[in-house]
Amino acid sequence: MEKVVLAYSGGVDTTAALHWLKRTRGCKVVALALNIGQGGDFDEIAERAIEAGADSVHAIDRRRTFLKQYCFRALRASARYQGVYYLSAALSRPLIATEMVSLAREEGARVVAHGAPSRGNDQFRFECSVAALDPGLRCIAPMREWDLKTRQQVLDYLDRHKLLKPDEAARTHSSDRNLWGTRISAGELEDPREPIPPHVYQITAAPESGPDQPETVEIRFHQGEPVALNGEKLEAVELVERLQQIAGRHGVGRDDTVEDRILGFKSREVYEAPAAHVLHTAHGAMESLTLDREMIEIKPLLAQRYAAVVYDSQWFTKLRESLDAYFREAQEYVSGTVSVRLFKGHVQVVGRHSEFSIYDREAARREQGGIPESSVAGYLELRRLNQMSHSFKQRPKM
Repeated sequence: MEKVVLAYSGGVDTTAALHWLKRTRGCKVVALALNIGQGGDFDEIAERAIEAGADSVHAIDRRRTFLKQYCFRALRASARYQGVYYLSAALSRPLIATEMVSLAREEGARVVAHGAPSRGNDQFRFECSVAALDPGLRCIAPMREWDLKTRQQVLDYLDRHKLLKPDEAARTHSSDRNLWGTRISAGELEDPREPIPPHVYQITAAPESGPDQPETVEIRFHQGEPVALNGEKLEAVELVERLQQIAGRHGVGRDDTVEDRILGFKSREVYEAPAAHVLHTAHGAMESLTLDREMIEIKPLLAQRYAAVVYDSQWFTKLRESLDAYFREAQEYVSGTVSVRLFKGHVQVVGRHSEFSIYDREAARREQGGIPESSVAGYLELRRLNQMSHSFKQRPKM
């Protein structure tokens, strides 16, 4: 009997995949349930895996690793795919793949499996990561092999085998949630003309129903990484969890977008990322105070590339490692505190301070002082000469 390590979330697709691997393929299935902040009772997830046919279940808490080694790296890089997506699901896949490979070696399995759909991005992220970590492992993707072509057919399959939960039967969309945010797509969301139904959102309140008074929070960064909230030093998981609750009740971090997937077609995606949105906003404000002009101008280009690397399943590449090395060096002095005001879905920076600030108050003053007037006049003359030479080139020929 072939032993398979399956990345198991406890949702519709992975539950059907587990049962299919056991009953149709005749595999011995080791389910890997990774806690990265998706919520839910992990005892119940493990029980469901056993009910679906798992021979054993490994439930592992990797929330801190996920934030420190993946999300905070993307934060230092200011990475947002196509300017919107904070890469919550994309960042989690190489971590899950790493744990799958580790467990496969521990269990003596030479096969791993996942529940990613055949038109989605995650199949690339899982399988490319596994190939980079252990080329000798074989991947099974049930959703590319079985004859269940629609979500309804998957639901019917679970129903026939008495594995369907009541709340799953009525849900047409799919979702992926972790500490860095929630991704929701498909089903009732596929028509971009239609507004998002309120019940789709999981971790944010509707902005208009948020508190009628704004709330100010202070975030402290050390070398580009958040380390304290409202003056209290916190470990990564508690900091992000608290910030998610605070920002979520103010309706912060919602996005309804149409993005380009790896396979080339467009997909409507709905995102919630209250903590990530606040942290990225505050981080940008700290960079504006501590990085020079040249660093600030080059950052968007590298941030865009970093986001594409993560999105396109290239985590285990020299390019990603090199970009991380650059951002680690560039963030050496990105330390200090930023205050932001949260209100009705909006985040506004209202204060910033750093012991490494390169803001020169005297130089910025309008009154006499700061930069000597003679120096300003000389610099201005050079700029005028440059513009004058441009003007000469534009004169019509006689």
